Amino acid sequence: MLRNHRIGLALLLFVATQLCTLNAARVLYNASVEYNLRKHIFKDYDKVVIPATRGSFLKVNMRMMIKNAELDYEKSQMILSTWFIANWNDDRLIWDPEQYEQVNSIIVDHREIWHPDVMAFNNVDANMEDDRTRVNSVVNNTGSVIWVEPVQYNIHCQTDTTHWPHDTQTGVLRLGSWMYLGNVLNLTTDNDEVEVASSHSEWDILNVYKERNVRFYPCCPDEQYIDIEYSITIKRKVHPYQSVIYIPALCSALFNLLTFWLPHTDNYCKLFVNMFNALFVALTILIMYSKVPTVTSTVPLIVVYYTYSLGLIAITIVISLAVKGMSAMSRPLPYGITQFLHSNYLVYLGIDIMNDSVADCHMLCEPEETNGQMADLKARQMFARVIDRMCFIVFIFIYLILLLRFMP
Repeated sequence: MLRNHRIGLALLLFVATQLCTLNAARVLYNASVEYNLRKHIFKDYDKVVIPATRGSFLKVNMRMMIKNAELDYEKSQMILSTWFIANWNDDRLIWDPEQYEQVNSIIVDHREIWHPDVMAFNNVDANMEDDRTRVNSVVNNTGSVIWVEPVQYNIHCQTDTTHWPHDTQTGVLRLGSWMYLGNVLNLTTDNDEVEVASSHSEWDILNVYKERNVRFYPCCPDEQYIDIEYSITIKRKVHPYQSVIYIPALCSALFNLLTFWLPHTDNYCKLFVNMFNALFVALTILIMYSKVPTVTSTVPLIVVYYTYSLGLIAITIVISLAVKGMSAMSRPLPYGITQFLHSNYLVYLGIDIMNDSVADCHMLCEPEETNGQMADLKARQMFARVIDRMCFIVFIFIYLILLLRFMP
């Protein structure tokens, strides 16, 4: 029994060894076939010379896939992470698959064959060939070459932060051949939309518009220059900034309006609320300046709103101090103001006249001089409340105008 197991194990090892040997031989054979194929097609191949074509020019079709888009406000640059895709035909790279064990395609190094010198004309950084990461290309037996290369472009972008953080920025990328004219190298692009993917970025790519241009310059009117422009429009994702913009703006407005409903009898209540509100808005402005770019030529509307809000708080403090000082005096008010205080219009300001009339009835038992002083003081306090209510209404309209004008 043990002997039979040993014999079976030996046979299994023998079969496995033979299979490994066959696979290794097959790999070596395929490698030998590809070696002979490369030796055949690259014989007398000059990678500097543009491929021979049946027509008068070589057609190179270009496509682009934008993987990510970012914006550098300090440098006014749009940073694009893309996949550059190009394909063309090179008649010198044609072979018969029947002669090379049905090998239909091979992978070649970038330095082995001719590649179009397509570059970004408006790229900020140097994008010469030695500075770019070159990848391999795929060559088919029909001579067609497919070149897919990851490229990062840094292009100038005229940033506008007026509606920050709801801002929308647009950058233009111009791609073209650095050396070849349009009558030698014809750059084309398909009509399909540019594929984009920016889910992990702060910016959403709203639209990519591409256009093929044929340009003639006054220096050489007989020479045409072909380039392809990509106009990329991006918009910031707003949700990370909502807690920094809307909630503090609403709280500061409510605190300021609350001041006009506080009583004047408390010496420090209104002043404390106003100072706290001013400190709150000042800290909010500092936080926003840490997020808003300060090197651009435009000022965000939200920053202007908070600046005006801080000014309104300062005006509220001045009004509160002036009204408090006036209400503490016992001098009689002018006759017109006194008549207004006894009118029915105060009901629309939220002031109950009946309660004040009952308080006046309790002063009948007091001396006449004391009653006069108390009446004047009471009238001034009521007039102070009237001023607070009127300021409350006026400030509501001011805040509504500011919100409609300066909030994005």
